[in-house]
Amino acid sequence: MRLRAVRRLPIAFGWLTKRGDAATARWLRPILTSPGVRRDTVRTLRAAAADTRFLLAAAERLPDFRRPALVAWASEDRVMPPEHGRRLAALLPQGQLTEIDDSYTLIPLDQPARLAQAIREFIGVPQPATP
Repeated sequence: MRLRAVRRLPIAFGWLTKRGDAATARWLRPILTSPGVRRDTVRTLRAAAADTRFLLAAAERLPDFRRPALVAWASEDRVMPPEHGRRLAALLPQGQLTEIDDSYTLIPLDQPARLAQAIREFIGVPQPATP
């Protein structure tokens, strides 16, 4: 993961972001340089994988969420297909799907301005004036 070519592989971050290699490199630096951070990361990932009941219970409660909810989803996502975004939005009684073009999973890295625009539109904040 020290090498860009490795980070860009599909089994690493290659299918998660089109443009976010600098950010993912920064995210990984503590894992690569600190044994304590590396140990804690491994423990957290193992614990999450060992018990999926928490996630399943949360998913079952989604139809009970009665507030407006924006589901921003990447239209070109390979890891989390657009159909999953549509299904999530349909599970939420007030779910609204916005598909973001030219992005993979990590929309804030690939299309931060478009994501911010979608959030502003969703919450009803006026567009900022263009200089």
